[in-house]
Amino acid sequence: MSEDAPGGTRQLPPFHCPYCGDEELTPHGESADAWRCGACLRAFTVRLIATGVSR
Repeated sequence: MSEDAPGGTRQLPPFHCPYCGDEELTPHGESADAWRCGACLRAFTVRLIATGVSR
């Protein structure tokens, strides 16, 4: 488990590109959470901002 992520949990990598839906993703740059799509050539990050549980 990674201690860099909030709560000490590791996030799973994305399964598909949020722009074109292709599954040909590779890590991008130095950041551990940046991805590059081989189909549409876009680079992106995915960040969890909430779990859907309201307090």
